[in-house]
Amino acid sequence: MNMEALKIFLDIAALKSISKAAQRSHITQSALSQQLKSWETALGTELLHRSNKGAHLTEAGIIAEKYAAQICKLYDDMVTEIRHLKPCRHSLSIYAIPEVCNYALPCTLYEVKKHFPQCNISLIEGSSAVIEEHILLEDGDIGFICGPSSRPELNSYKVFSDKVMLVTSSSTLYPEEISLSELSRYPLIWPAQLGCVQKAIHGAVNGELNILYSLDSIEAVKLAAVKGHGAAFLPYMSIKKELYGKQLKVIHIRDFQIYNDVYMIKKQNQRCDHETKQLLRYIEKTLIDTLC
Repeated sequence: MNMEALKIFLDIAALKSISKAAQRSHITQSALSQQLKSWETALGTELLHRSNKGAHLTEAGIIAEKYAAQICKLYDDMVTEIRHLKPCRHSLSIYAIPEVCNYALPCTLYEVKKHFPQCNISLIEGSSAVIEEHILLEDGDIGFICGPSSRPELNSYKVFSDKVMLVTSSSTLYPEEISLSELSRYPLIWPAQLGCVQKAIHGAVNGELNILYSLDSIEAVKLAAVKGHGAAFLPYMSIKKELYGKQLKVIHIRDFQIYNDVYMIKKQNQRCDHETKQLLRYIEKTLIDTLC
């Protein structure tokens, strides 16, 4: 069994699911099952109990997991130590929608840089459609978009979900809670980049909204809201500081919530060298814990 297969086995053990591990590694479930069966045959024992409820380690599987983790760590340490012998000219290009690019990924990339100090990392902002085109053309290694990709050439899976809140300046006299039908009473600064807001609002509100103007920049929308120009829908990750500092306040909408689902995309059968695979695997494993 090669190193990638060992790491996939560890994913199965952690996720308790062959299908989820296959999705994370961007291979088919059948291919993964064949690899696992081959290893079980070589060891002469079953490593997993498979059922409709998932996959659970057998007694032999627990032993295999222990040694697989040690082997993978030793291998990664070896690669890291060898890498440090000479300067690395490797680079990683990441495309992300504005709210992820500006508010979520900087902390993750800081941690990536600590573990891969010789790698040059570029983070480029763009709309979901533009990001998909760049990844298809292999101008970028990975992308982060709003919602799943509909392009069959791309693999996509949800990495996190951020709540979108209706906010306004703390100095305004807006109520703390409204119904969805009352939304049209209040002037709005519209976030053109947040497609999830349009999808959620479309058809849910009777009559036209009172949109003062539409802005492409989330920072511009936030500034207008802080200045008291109107209310705005903004992702929580972009307004944490302003809420804590009481520059903004939340207007709750009864029985209505919007979530910005962020998906990571990669091109199917993407050509990656070993260094890129290491970087991407590290980002996938640490993303949730390292987001800003």
